[in-house]
Parts: sequence; structure tokens; C-alpha cells
Amino acid sequence: MNKEWAYGFDVSGFVHLPGVLTTADVEACNRAIDAVDGNEEGPAWTAPQGEPFRMLMDHPVLKSCLEALCGKGYMVDEQPAMISAGPEAAVGVPLTAGDPERNCRLRYVNQPNGRICHGLRVVWCLEDTRPGEEGIVLVPASHNRRMEPPQKLLSGETDSEMTEEPALAAGDLLLVAETTLRGVRGRPRLVESLFTSAMMMPNGGFAETPAPAWTLELDPEQQVIVGPRTTGRGGTVLSDGQRVRVASEAECPEIRTSGQNTRTVSNPDEVWFWDVRGYLVLRGVMDEAWLTAAHAAIDTVIEAQPDLPEGHPAAFEEVPEAVLRENDWKWPAETSSRIRGEVHRPRIGGLYHLPRTDCDAFRKMIAHPAIVERLNWMLGLGYKESIEPMCCIYPKGTTGGSLHGQNRFDHGACGFLPQMDRVNVLWALNDEAPGFEDNSGGFICIPGSHKASCEIPRPKTTSIDLPQVHKPAVKAGDVLLFGAVAHGTTAWRSPWNRRCVIQFMSSQNALVRPADEVVGWRWSADPANPQNRLKGGP
Repeated sequence: MNKEWAYGFDVSGFVHLPGVLTTADVEACNRAIDAVDGNEEGPAWTAPQGEPFRMLMDHPVLKSCLEALCGKGYMVDEQPAMISAGPEAAVGVPLTAGDPERNCRLRYVNQPNGRICHGLRVVWCLEDTRPGEEGIVLVPASHNRRMEPPQKLLSGETDSEMTEEPALAAGDLLLVAETTLRGVRGRPRLVESLFTSAMMMPNGGFAETPAPAWTLELDPEQQVIVGPRTTGRGGTVLSDGQRVRVASEAECPEIRTSGQNTRTVSNPDEVWFWDVRGYLVLRGVMDEAWLTAAHAAIDTVIEAQPDLPEGHPAAFEEVPEAVLRENDWKWPAETSSRIRGEVHRPRIGGLYHLPRTDCDAFRKMIAHPAIVERLNWMLGLGYKESIEPMCCIYPKGTTGGSLHGQNRFDHGACGFLPQMDRVNVLWALNDEAPGFEDNSGGFICIPGSHKASCEIPRPKTTSIDLPQVHKPAVKAGDVLLFGAVAHGTTAWRSPWNRRCVIQFMSSQNALVRPADEVVGWRWSADPANPQNRLKGGP
């Protein structure tokens, strides 16, 4: 895309590209439509009728624009079809606004260091439109709205002098952000399809896969939360803070009607804190008995390490800090003392499928009422676990973790609530001493950075010393939730081990493939691991 097209799309939510198709291309598409009386979707047509529309999907101009707006790995969400007819009247065109949950999935985000259009509607014109009589109606700039549009505008009772009807000629291409208000007048000969970014779930989801044996031992609520990553099937879990239950299919539409999830918010002060700071600490979620059981299970896994076969999910993963990996395995001279350590960060996985005497302490974390209650407004109803959790077991001298994770693309809103695409849930099994003194270590973040428009100003070696870096007080039994805020860890200096479990949760919108063996935190599978490069990849 050239700069004018990019600017126009950013400001208006659509861009008109004239003369993309040749006359022969247009004629081939029209012949295919006439052959089936214009009643079928392109890909459903048998050859030769389907070929012109497969050509449209593979057009080099479209592919270039899709990569520029949706990013690499974009996907087809809706196959090409004739655009639905609208009213014939010269005025009063109803507009489509989309429901809040869908708009959150397909939103447009732009910031100085990049942009992404999660949903892009592609419209090909096969016959000249006649504005005022037949064509597409758009509300420029409505893709960036923060409020719901007036009902009179949506119904077509008034256009509030806000609508625009682009004059399209046969062969033109119109790209529209999916969240742009739009409607149709008459029955124009337009073919539309929908593409999404690689970060979002496809509309139809994925094919169901067989359930791993360990998931059959879970409670129904737990099965729903891990289901999308294990079987491809999930659902909605509700919580009143004390109990959880799986919502029935019949009640889900009613629950989502407002799109605001207001029934799940019991403490507005927490929402305010989360929106401003980008993290939230829940005190004393785990009692002493639960903490004792978790520590005992970890001790058992540590004792079993010599007997675990290579590749066992509970085998230690010693993860080196990025500063070392990117600097020939040496600490640069300017590296902050807050990061420097002598021990690569030890982690284990496979927590949910340990022997029954050990796994229950971790399975309880999957659908805990207090956590479900918060995640339902942080991520939206129908959230899921995206990858397996990890357990950090850091002895004194373990290296820290440089600041990372600042990602405004993950931050949005649904209705009036702030909403993330991803939230990490940290279960603290030991105290993390406050401050940055000798007897300290653990989680740090930059409050408010989830909304930052600027990149972190220092390199990984010294960004941890920025004055904005904050270390929340965390006690054993607390749960810390954090999303797109810049975060990391200081080197562990306390005489006791740092032990915590981190779960990785995502909204129903975020892409999660069932039975995906790629786990981002595992160094053993990381392409940057020299052992994997020697082997030709993991």
C-alpha cells in the first residue's frame, strides 16, 4: 500500500483502489455469477465457475494489502459471496454495527511502532455502482469509535450527514475495516469476503481432536477452560466468586447481549486499578494446606529428576536470559545488577498430568472461583487457557528477566470494560521480598505501559533500571494477574527458592490451536536454542 492509501484507511476505515481487475477478470467473474443465477458463494461453485473467485483471493494487489494491514499469516474468515441486497429506497439504509464481542475480535489497532487490522472486509466491484440508488454505504472513521452509535443512525432513520457512498467502477477494490459501520443500498454486483489476522481465532474454530486422558479426570469447568488447547472445544464458565459453573448454550446469548459483562464485576475498584496499572494482586487466594500440597508436589518432581526420560514434560528447563542469548552468552559490561545471575532460570511443566497425588494442587488453579470471576471481565466470557502452565523454581543466584511483553495490540475494550487478549496468572508459592535490596527478587513491571505509545527507551541490559519500574508486594498464597504491561523479574537474591506457577490465559478471540505442541516458554523447543540449530530445528 502506498502512503496515501495507508493514511486513508487509518483515518476513514476504508480505502478505494480503482482499476485493480482487468476487463477480462471482471467478465470472467460476471459469467460465473450468471451461470448460477448469482445465488451461490464462489468457492462452492464447481469448475470453471469457481476459478475466477479463487483468482480474486490470490490477486497480488490484494495479497500485498492484506499483508500490510492484517500482517503475515492472515487467514480467510468468510469465503467470497455476493453481497446481500439492501433496501431499494433512496434514503434510509440500515447500518451494521456488529456485536461488541465480535468487534473486539476484529478491531483495528494503530500505534507508532505498528498497526494491525484484525478483520478486513474485501469488496470487489463487478459492475459500476450508482450512489444514491445502488451501492455500499459507509460511515467514515467509525472503525475507531469508542461509543455505541445512535439507534436512529443504525436504523437508517437519519444519516446525521455522516455517511458516504463511494462510486465504484467495475474492477475496483474496496477494503473496509470490519468494525466500520456499513450498509447496502439496492442490489449492487459486489463480491465480498472477510480476512482476519493470524492472531485471531477463525470464525469456525478448528476441528475437534481427541481428548488427552488426563483431561477426562477434570471437573466440567476445568475441561471447558483447557478444552480449546486440548480438544478444540470450550465454553463459558461463570463465577459468583464462591462457586463456578458451566453456562448452558441456551443462556450464553442472553449473557452476551450487552457485551459489557457487567454481571461479572463485583468490585469496580479492581477494574479501575487494572485499567490504570495493567496488573492486579489478589491476596490470600491459596490457604496453608493448599500451599503445603503444592510445595510437596514440587519436591517430589525435583527428587524424580534423575529418573525422568529426555523430553518428559516435568523435566527441568533451564531457560537462559535473552541478554545472554543475544550477546554470545556473555553479560555486556553495562548489564544491570538487577538482571545478572549465575543460574539459568529453572522451570518445569506437565503440572496437570502429574500423578494424582501431586497434580491436584495445580488443577485447582484452572477454574478457581476468584480467578474465573476476574478473568471473565479481563478477557471476556469464554476465555481459555492458551498453553500449558509453567512452574518456576529459582534458587538464590538465578538470573533475572529483562523487560518484555509491552503490547498495546493486546489491549482493547468491550462495551465499557477494558479487555485484554491475553492475561498471565501468577500463583505465588513463596514470598517475594519488596524493593530491590540484596535480599530480594521476583516480578517487576512498568505500571500503565499496557497503553504506552512509545517503545521501552533503553536496551534489555538496562531497561530494568528505569525509574518507572515497580515491584509489587507479593506474599505466598497471593495471585498476581498481568496482561500487556511491560514486565520481567529481578535476579533472585533471597535465601529461599522462588516458587510460582504461571498460567497463560487468552480471550475467546485469540488464536489457540488444539493439540499444538509449541510451548513458548520451553527452551528445549526454542529455535534460538543452539542445540536445536545443530539438530536442524526442534
